[in-house]
This record gives sequence, structure tokens and C-alpha cells, in this order.
Amino acid sequence: MAGQPPLEASIEIAVPPAGVWAVLSDLRSMSRRSPELVGTWMFGAPRVGRWALHLNRRRAVVWPTLSRLTRWKDPAHDGGRGALAFYVWPTDVEWSYELEPSGTGTLVTERRTALPRPSLLIRVVAKYAMGGADSHDVELLDGMHRTLAALAADTQR
Repeated sequence: MAGQPPLEASIEIAVPPAGVWAVLSDLRSMSRRSPELVGTWMFGAPRVGRWALHLNRRRAVVWPTLSRLTRWKDPAHDGGRGALAFYVWPTDVEWSYELEPSGTGTLVTERRTALPRPSLLIRVVAKYAMGGADSHDVELLDGMHRTLAALAADTQR
């Protein structure tokens, strides 16, 4: 099984980048927006290099992942451009959110890098417990759109 291609979704939010960052950077609240994330436990305050434990769920399958923050950029320090990203083990992918000022507020882009050739364990779990990697990627992309829509709604509160 070869790897999986990268995934990407974007949304325009009619809120300045600082307002979007205030909601997005609260990592514990991400589980309310992400369909697959059950919870996140950060080991200390968020900053580059910090580790977190995540609990994920897809249908009846529940699994943990570890991540390390690879980018943590408050848009207040870069002309409204912000970013947060984390490398996830055991899948060896990076998930990221990038904020860009736009004419109407903020363009937010969520990305997952290409999934390299997964380990035997990941391949077996993907095939038998999750219906296959392609099927899971379809759900992940849908989940990205749902997460961004929920982020937009949370910034309006």
C-alpha cells in the first residue's frame, strides 16, 4: 500500500485573524469541532516542541496518537498571518492550520500532509477496522470542512 495524498480545506471567516486565533489556539476546545477527535491533553502550555496526547474515534474504533507542535505563530506577530501545526505519531503526518488576512476577515486553511507508506500495524488497522485508507481520507476531508465550519461558528460567539 502506497501512502495517501495530502488533504486540504479552507474557509473565509468574517473575523480578523486575532479573533480566529483566540478560538483556534485553545487546543482543548478542538474536540468540540473535530468529528474524529475525542480529546487533547497538552503537556504544558502550547509552544513549538510541546507534546500532546490525543484520543481519536471513528465509529467503534478508538485510538491514541501523540503529537508535537511544530509551528505556533500568533498572527499578532506577523501582520495577521498565523499558523499552528503538529506532527502526529504513528502516522508521520503534519496537520496544520494557517491564517491569512483577507478582504472580509481571515482565510483559514487546514492541511494534512501526505501520509507516507504506513507501517504494517497502521495498514492492518486501516483495512480491517476503518474500512480502508481511501475511505478514511474521504471522511477526514469531510471532517476538515466540518471542523472549519464549527471554527467559524465559534468565532461568531
